[in-house]
Amino acid sequence: MHFYRVAAPYIGSCQHMKQMCSNQLVSRSLLTATSGSFNPARQTSKGPAPSPPKEGSLMYKYEGFIGRWPKFLAIHRMVVDGSKWCFSDVKTYIRVRRDLSASRRKLEQLSVEELEVLVQSGRELMKMSFLVTILQIPGPGDVLILLLIFFPRLILTRHFWTDAQRAEFFASEVQKSQKAAQQILADLKTVKIENVALPALKELDNSKMADLARLHGLIPLPLPGLKRRLETRAEALRRLDHVLNFSSLTNRQIVFHCYIRRIDFSGMSNAQMIDALTEWSQRTRRLSDSSYLVAPLLFKSGRNL
Repeated sequence: MHFYRVAAPYIGSCQHMKQMCSNQLVSRSLLTATSGSFNPARQTSKGPAPSPPKEGSLMYKYEGFIGRWPKFLAIHRMVVDGSKWCFSDVKTYIRVRRDLSASRRKLEQLSVEELEVLVQSGRELMKMSFLVTILQIPGPGDVLILLLIFFPRLILTRHFWTDAQRAEFFASEVQKSQKAAQQILADLKTVKIENVALPALKELDNSKMADLARLHGLIPLPLPGLKRRLETRAEALRRLDHVLNFSSLTNRQIVFHCYIRRIDFSGMSNAQMIDALTEWSQRTRRLSDSSYLVAPLLFKSGRNL
């Protein structure tokens, strides 16, 4: 709140320049979407690569002006980088879903970055679409700055959070989703992941399907396509387990990969999270898709061995 009182007088005075810069960002992003000439490896769990504005450009001058207020500049950069990140994920998700639906590619042919987007962006699509719309109306940067200050978790997606916020919000969501799905534990009749033998997804009743949906952040209603979404999620996660070298990932990526698997990483160091992901990939490799999806409820790194 203190920062907002300091920065607020300058938001209005910068609005025209900010609007022009934001419109340039949107135009470039939309052009990239139609041309297909972008590198998805620079986005997704890793985040956007640093992209300082070109010297002499309008954005360069604008950042030079607001650089007199470092905190405001930092939030501005979060808006710009988050916008690029969000645009990239929306484009990647649409392209991947289109390719899979048309059988142009199989899931095994997707890159790591595309698999990450496929797993995570589907559940964020409504929020991401809202933000893409916001970015195309006058003054979008100012709106996003206010949202960053007051509603970072409620309205914005992971693309606009700090690394600390991302770790905090992800850990909280994992714990809440695990708590919401506890009812299915009574049907497992085991405390060892390797012994989980849940019926195949096509054989699960609606209540168990809803529990799996709650655990993985999907809408817990018997809607058309829920089984297929759970199957795709399990297949994509297992593919990531197979191809990733977890020790080579950044802390931001490690947090992301614990989160999308619904591994409770609260209180873990980076090294402990890497060990947990490695252990997870080894202990779940022989499980069916349904058992794989329920396994986070039993997984405690270094236990139940």
